[in-house]
Amino acid sequence: MPPALAHVNDADPVQTATSLDPDARIMARVRDGDQEAVVDLVHRYQDELTGFFYHLSWDQLVAEELAQDVFVNAYRARERWVPTARVRTWLYRIAHNLWIDHLRRQKRHLSLDAEMGSEGVRYRDLLPAAEVANAAAEIERRAGDIRARVQTALAELPDGQRAVFVLANNHGMKYQDIAQVLGIPEGTVKSRMHGAVRILRELLRDLVEP
Repeated sequence: MPPALAHVNDADPVQTATSLDPDARIMARVRDGDQEAVVDLVHRYQDELTGFFYHLSWDQLVAEELAQDVFVNAYRARERWVPTARVRTWLYRIAHNLWIDHLRRQKRHLSLDAEMGSEGVRYRDLLPAAEVANAAAEIERRAGDIRARVQTALAELPDGQRAVFVLANNHGMKYQDIAQVLGIPEGTVKSRMHGAVRILRELLRDLVEP
């Protein structure tokens, strides 16, 4: 076997994963207690995780607090992270667990972003063209009405379908990654997404059909 090829085959997969993945390099530093690396991790994922929680709660303050808790929990669990695990998926697993805990503490109305699943019907597509003198005000009024309808419909989804819907549509996660985040089979993810889209289309039929 050529020396170069032997070197590749003998390489430590943990070291290889860490050297090739920028997130893994940062997380390896976090695991070792590097405070600057924690700041780097926050900068990379704070906005994304805040958006995740916001699309579940429609509450910016709650979203920011829960996103901060993700990094706190990640730092506390840093020694349990392994370099072969995708950092983004690992963080979202922590985020999902925090959201479940939040739901248990806060029994209140829940809603999600107004995107309608893989069929490609999105909130912006529901906005009618307002051909009136005060077009901006009319659009804002109608958008508010539609948002209220969508939030009410989304509240009808089971919690598991909500989580799948947000991760797939708002954060572009593949079903395989969602399965890892939620700790469920990939087939269950597909089933939940299909169910969520079916329910939303039925509840919002007058909005999504011409």
